[in-house]
Amino acid sequence: MSQSLGHVTVAAPVLLALVRAALRETPGVVRLAHAPSVQGETPVFAGSGAAIAIGATGVHVTCAIVVARGARLAQVAATAQAAVATALRELAGVDVAAVDVSIADVAAIEKTRDHG
Repeated sequence: MSQSLGHVTVAAPVLLALVRAALRETPGVVRLAHAPSVQGETPVFAGSGAAIAIGATGVHVTCAIVVARGARLAQVAATAQAAVATALRELAGVDVAAVDVSIADVAAIEKTRDHG
């Protein structure tokens, strides 16, 4: 017999952090772009690369990314959509209404120097 122990609430900034982490881990994403705008939905929580709106049907996510030059743009966008939706559903247990991805630019992959 399953008994409810109460409610669990995940704060919007935590959801936004999950979205941004999922985007950064997506192959082909060089970096996050400017904070996108979400039209017609409230409340909106935004940060670099992502904005979320929490509505009656679930979370609506809008993402803005910079994709690696030469990458298949549609494939990177679809992978990013799936990664964001999966992170929110599996890690936070929230319903995802939509994940919109905007490719703001293409750029060379940024390399870091090993100063070791």
